[in-house]
Amino acid sequence: MIKDNIKWTSLMLPEHIRLLRQLIEENKLEKKPFLDGKNMEQIGQTAMDSLNLTIPVRTIYWKDGLFDTKIGIVADVDMLNREIIVDLLSGSISIPIDYLIAIERV
Repeated sequence: MIKDNIKWTSLMLPEHIRLLRQLIEENKLEKKPFLDGKNMEQIGQTAMDSLNLTIPVRTIYWKDGLFDTKIGIVADVDMLNREIIVDLLSGSISIPIDYLIAIERV
């Protein structure tokens, strides 16, 4: 918590403390950036290279206001469900195409 808020917590109700913490967490969330056609084309090309040539890639995606990064190999591009499947060392994950921010070769 912020130092200024700590000295007031003893005078606040638990509900107020919970709401203050929630407000601080919501301020950390970021909006999904807009990607133009050129960026989407580059993401698609890198994903297909990883799929066909089994090249490891760093996948950066946005989910619930936070950015996450995974490193793995693209196993499948499912255009019907609009998602890509990335094989990681610990298993595989499914990432919706609309959440992708970037795919970069490692």
